[in-house]
Amino acid sequence: MDNKAIVKFCKEVGCCDICCLRYLGLKNPATYENYKEYIHKYTESGVEVENNSEEQQITSNPVDNINGNKDVNGCDDEPPKKKKKISICVSCLGILQEENWSECFNMVKETLEKKRYECSTFACALSAPIATLLRDKAIILHLSDAFKDYKEDTLTPLKEAWKWTFGVKLAEQIGMTLDSGAISPLLITLNMEYPDEPQELEILKKLSPSLFQERQKQRRRFTVEFTRPSVEQAMDKISLEQLKGVDKWNKIPSVDIEAKCVSAMCVHAPSYLGGRYIKLSRELPQTPWLIKGKRMMESSVQEILFEPIAKVFDLTPEDVDHRLKFMSAGREDVDVRCLGDGRPFAIEITDPRRDLTGDELKRVCKEISKGGQVIVQKLMHVSRNELSELKKGEETKCKTYEALCIKLGNENAEPNILNGKTPVAVTEEDIQRINEYRNTEAGDEARIVVKQRTPIRVLHRRPLLTRTRRIYDVVARRVPDYPQLFTLTIRTEAGTYVKEWCHGEFGRTTPSLRDAAGFRADILALDVTAVLLDWPRPQ
Repeated sequence: MDNKAIVKFCKEVGCCDICCLRYLGLKNPATYENYKEYIHKYTESGVEVENNSEEQQITSNPVDNINGNKDVNGCDDEPPKKKKKISICVSCLGILQEENWSECFNMVKETLEKKRYECSTFACALSAPIATLLRDKAIILHLSDAFKDYKEDTLTPLKEAWKWTFGVKLAEQIGMTLDSGAISPLLITLNMEYPDEPQELEILKKLSPSLFQERQKQRRRFTVEFTRPSVEQAMDKISLEQLKGVDKWNKIPSVDIEAKCVSAMCVHAPSYLGGRYIKLSRELPQTPWLIKGKRMMESSVQEILFEPIAKVFDLTPEDVDHRLKFMSAGREDVDVRCLGDGRPFAIEITDPRRDLTGDELKRVCKEISKGGQVIVQKLMHVSRNELSELKKGEETKCKTYEALCIKLGNENAEPNILNGKTPVAVTEEDIQRINEYRNTEAGDEARIVVKQRTPIRVLHRRPLLTRTRRIYDVVARRVPDYPQLFTLTIRTEAGTYVKEWCHGEFGRTTPSLRDAAGFRADILALDVTAVLLDWPRPQ
């Protein structure tokens, strides 16, 4: 290709210097960082073409003397000053022209000052007007007509050229290093809008009428008339002849007003903290417990974990609601303690100013644990990929429970309540029957396979289903000095309702502990003593 001829052609239709390099297909970032030097190589005789600017006279004094030589104060007039008025690029709509960048810089600086990120790098992204797609297509069609060997995929995307030019200058303005989005956690996105876009895109209805007629019929599905995919689809098979047949598009229309930056969004990638919590209270739900909008308990595990993190980041209660997210490998009931190494959990922090340091994480753990209800011994940073392991573990893990049980001798006593009846002493034979019990259908992998209908107590928040769960081990022991009591150490599959297995819940869980022991029983206290999931892994 004749690169000089292509640059000359682009200049004549009204392209800026950077867009000329785009249509040459240059894709070296250094080329765009030093675009003035490179455009110089492709202009005639090495002289840069400035045909996308015009001279404009500006007088130093808006008040003219009737003689034209002196101002109202009798002073000599200065000669009229001339300055270049830069024409708006017909391709990028001014987005790649340095003269239009100052407002964008200021908007980014203002946003960064408000958010106070502590980050040395950033990545940048551009939301460009859809009209640039139409204009790029039009110029490519003209180039393909003028230069037979010109290919449509030669064009360097607007967003790439913008990153290599504006992004580099922005780095100087904000004192940060420009990096890729795959590396830097901070993303700065500029949203540009072009006032004349709706009118310009109207021509697509003439060029691809069937597409937009169909979209018009499906208004509920297509709430926005022109989207990037629909515009790309409409332009897919447009020819130069078709384009020239539309009013004002026999040549590339000039631009009266450049695209404007309407917002600068700065967002830090989420930060993820992982750990294990030990719950020592029997009056503490895992998450806020609300019934019809009324709080049932003063606090929750989630709120205790969130509080010191919110302090570090100066988050308001409203910020906490939408910027902190709690995840865990299952949950325990409000009256069940979680002991041993605790239950694995993670906290997602949306748009943090920075990542917490090791010392800060230690202080957060100390702050969480000082109340005595919840203890977290260690917090660490985890990756997004590790969260999937936590979620998967919620379904596949095993748990070990320690249950304090009581033997009920009255056959007519309702399950799960004592009804004032005197409990019966537990015998050695009772303990032996439980320890020797084995469901013949369970096979070698589990001692007992149970079928459980969704417990009545959770039907308000879970669907009515019958679930099959496995109990891998049960060990019963008598409690010294308390003849009616015995303990159970139970290792179960995730999702087993242990309370219901113990008392049977009106036959909704079968088989239950009664089938193993031969008597009614109920749980007085339950603890989770081990959540068998290796998470988070030490770093």
